[in-house]
Amino acid sequence: MLDLVAFTKPVLDEITGQDVRTWNAGSSVLGANWQVPEFGSRIWRVRTLTIAFTHDVMKQLTHADRQDLCQLQCMLDRFLRAQLGTHAQADRGDRMLVISVDHLGVDP
Repeated sequence: MLDLVAFTKPVLDEITGQDVRTWNAGSSVLGANWQVPEFGSRIWRVRTLTIAFTHDVMKQLTHADRQDLCQLQCMLDRFLRAQLGTHAQADRGDRMLVISVDHLGVDP
């Protein structure tokens, strides 16, 4: 059985530069908290992220060997950076984000 926290936490830590609090919120759902500084302020606001992995992605992860998991972790890093970057550019002031991972891999 794949440990989603062990698979995803290093990616979130790298992206945020923090020790992200991460937990399982369901069989294929992960929750995470980290802090983001407000511009021009000493206040750090908590951001909450929910990552939902689709059945197909979970199947891909559970059948992957160690080398494939490393590659999938790199793909997850790129995917999350893109999703979080898009959210940051929109800057709706949301403190709770939900991201669905429906595909990891190279598009044909």
